[in-house]
Amino acid sequence: MRKIYSFHTVLLIFLSTFTLVAQEHIVKENYADSLHKQYRFDEAIESYRQLIDSSSDSLKKIELENKIVQSLNGKSMLEFAFEPKTLAKKPVPFDKFFLNYPGFENESWIVTPPYLTDKRTKFSYTYFPKDAKQIYYSAPDKEGAWNIYTISKINDTLWSAPRLLNENITTIGNEIFPYLSSNGKDLYFSSNGHYGAGGYDLYVSHWNEDINDWDIPQNLGFPYSSPENDYLFYNTADGLYTVFASDRNAGKDSVNIYALEFENIPLKSPVTSTEAVKIARLDIKNSASESEKNNSENADMPSVTSLSDSLGAEAGIKTATDDDLEYATAVKRVRSLQRELDAVLKQVKENRNLYNKLTNPDDLVALEKTISDQEFKSMSLQADLTKASDSLQQIEMEFLTKGIIIPIEEEPSKQNNNGLSFAEHNFTFAANRLGDEPVLNMEKPEQNLDYSFSITKEETKPLDIIDFPTSLVYQIQLFQLTKQVSSKSLKGITPVFERKTAAGRYSYAAGLFNTYGEALSHLNSIKRLGFSNASIIAYNNGISIPVKNARIIEKENSENFIYQVTIAGFDSGLPESILNAIKENSEKDIAKTIDNGAIIYVIGPYTKQTDADKLAAILKSISDSEIKVSKKEIK
Repeated sequence: MRKIYSFHTVLLIFLSTFTLVAQEHIVKENYADSLHKQYRFDEAIESYRQLIDSSSDSLKKIELENKIVQSLNGKSMLEFAFEPKTLAKKPVPFDKFFLNYPGFENESWIVTPPYLTDKRTKFSYTYFPKDAKQIYYSAPDKEGAWNIYTISKINDTLWSAPRLLNENITTIGNEIFPYLSSNGKDLYFSSNGHYGAGGYDLYVSHWNEDINDWDIPQNLGFPYSSPENDYLFYNTADGLYTVFASDRNAGKDSVNIYALEFENIPLKSPVTSTEAVKIARLDIKNSASESEKNNSENADMPSVTSLSDSLGAEAGIKTATDDDLEYATAVKRVRSLQRELDAVLKQVKENRNLYNKLTNPDDLVALEKTISDQEFKSMSLQADLTKASDSLQQIEMEFLTKGIIIPIEEEPSKQNNNGLSFAEHNFTFAANRLGDEPVLNMEKPEQNLDYSFSITKEETKPLDIIDFPTSLVYQIQLFQLTKQVSSKSLKGITPVFERKTAAGRYSYAAGLFNTYGEALSHLNSIKRLGFSNASIIAYNNGISIPVKNARIIEKENSENFIYQVTIAGFDSGLPESILNAIKENSEKDIAKTIDNGAIIYVIGPYTKQTDADKLAAILKSISDSEIKVSKKEIK
């Protein structure tokens, strides 16, 4: 007899089958995730690919593709891994974990003030030492992604408006817990939006003098970065320790803080997934008894060197021991040059600070020569260091390509940089308190309106004339009417500016174009929308001028003149407040010259007077000295 199933029965069977398939998919994905966290990246990649092939959910496929990328990144990290020496470990709740870091001044961490972020979460904490002149902090944008911003102290009473860091740093993910090194040239932070192995990885960006901005961040690599969440990398000022936090092997809502022996140039070599799991635990190995126990247990096992020698003899491959001396010498030279360079750069910094305090002309001349000699020496040392580092890297690459294990130095493993044995470290975690919220007088941020011309399908509202550019600009006149128009009448054109004329009529003009050619390229697009009488108009210093005159001015500005900001009245050097303001608001060079026996500082050149005027206005707001914009003809 044929069975007849009701619709509800069929639906129930279908839903049960679908649920079983979905549950099976979740189990398989969890298994693939566990392979990833065990550093078994090849197996994880294969599992993710199988899940992609069996999935019909396009969003889930994108998520799995991202996980494959993270596994590939993790696999690459293990090719250049480092095994640090762990001196101490402390499990703490995630909330305010940074208060346990030694080296940070007490009360130097604060809750990020509400005038810097309107949200309060576990990321809303900022390092704000009392003598800080520049602060980096993390705050969410309107889409909810946490980005890094900076503010600078302009003078004793005023701080700059927050500025978002450049596209090298900012991603669609989160960048959190930024920390600026004491030399101001290294910015450390955690991110889940950059190249990484999953979760939050640790990164450093170096200040690029050529572009006067932060460079592309580098992942600090394994084991600092892991498939788990890693936070707040910090080298203590005494040069002894590296400290960071991670939720690897930690309980819920908690992290482990790891204190490692500082290593300026860590020796890196490939490791297996099994070795990676062991290294990532960052266990403390500082007792002689443990070392003796390991030696006893492994007495019958061949050493790494002897095993390498044995394999090399059988395969005819050059062994690591043949190059031990060369490698050790290369490492020693790189470290020696780095220490010498750091010392010279420190002297340069100290002498520059001293230069701004001296008033005697003879002392200034003598110190200028000293600084010049030191800077030349630093350039020479930097060149030698680059060459030595390249040589060291070449040796390491030769080892890796030939399958040779990179030799491990014995001496550094017994002592740290200060000659202290592990037992003599006496490392202790801090017990700091949060500081009080500072009250800052902030600059008002510039109105961040988008004046780029476009034609959209949405209704657009006309804009009032507020802070209309004082430079030469062109617009496209749409019409003049006795009454205000509705948004629908603008047909999606943006931006459109509304003016009320002396005769009481309402004038509507589109765009803000720097050149006549740019305005001309959009004129026909506007006419096709039905504005057949549209025409190009021009303004200079906010005043309407004939287009013919505007084109003459445009030619003069672009071909014959440049603009510079000049500062006088500081014979002993520019104050730090002015230097910070220039650095914050301009990428132009500062030149020092003498005019009629007086020292003049020149910033530029600028091709647009408006750019020079803007910087001059900022400088005038913080100084009573003689600051002006000069116009110079190009011959």
